[in-house]
Amino acid sequence: MNAIDPRDPKAPPVEAGVVEISTTVIRILAPNPSPMTLDGTNTYLVADTGRSRVVVIDPGPVVAEHLSAMVHEIRSRQLEVQAVITTHAHPDHAALGTQAADEFSVPFITAQEIVDSALAQRILTGCGIGVLQTPGHSGDSLSYVSADGVLLSGDHLLGRGTTAILHPDGSLRQYLRSLTKVEGTEFVAIAPGHGPAMDANLGRSVIAYYRSHRLERVEQIRHHLEAGLRVVPELVQALYGPIESPIVAWSAKASTLATITYLSEEGDWSLRGDQVVPASH
Repeated sequence: MNAIDPRDPKAPPVEAGVVEISTTVIRILAPNPSPMTLDGTNTYLVADTGRSRVVVIDPGPVVAEHLSAMVHEIRSRQLEVQAVITTHAHPDHAALGTQAADEFSVPFITAQEIVDSALAQRILTGCGIGVLQTPGHSGDSLSYVSADGVLLSGDHLLGRGTTAILHPDGSLRQYLRSLTKVEGTEFVAIAPGHGPAMDANLGRSVIAYYRSHRLERVEQIRHHLEAGLRVVPELVQALYGPIESPIVAWSAKASTLATITYLSEEGDWSLRGDQVVPASH
């Protein structure tokens, strides 16, 4: 299978408003586009096979019109909300959680709480939703699989571009392991936290690209370090070139630090402040 670069500018934008991804998964796009969130955060209503009970996954940012859209969709379809949950704690996915849960008088269960929560497990099982621990982008990242086989990947996989590994909470080693876990999971489509949905064939190709992209970054940084370029800001510049957006610059530095940490775990290099030195020093 050939790897596909999801940064292809021909990748379609996310259709605004409400879209049915599958018989059990409905996407509502939050109006928070940015360099980090692409078209905006994808909020999902994930139902049981009877399409009566539903879990809200990634309620999104605190934007009144987004909450209104969510409420309208749920009530117009006469869905019974069981819980509001998240793929991870970043505010573009989770900030609206408490407010949305209060609106429907249901629990708000964070990604950090899902795995050990008996209540969460009962709710998810009742809706036929599976859970995968997929740390890497963040330490608490989860993915979910709907009753009809849609993988809701949060920021583990995106519909366009590549995922940042946000050091120090994120870990490249964990991220690569999580890619392997997702690769071994059966799914019919991927519904990402940002960007358009992908069918299974495209999704598996994107997983292959993500792995090759990350390992290529490892080798690029290794090459720069061996050539004597050992100051973190200079490494970021060498890898990414000029970056105008402060948040994109922060993300690039975080991913670079995650890769340096990966190399340090192999025992060859050590990070001391903004300096990278041979581990023997």
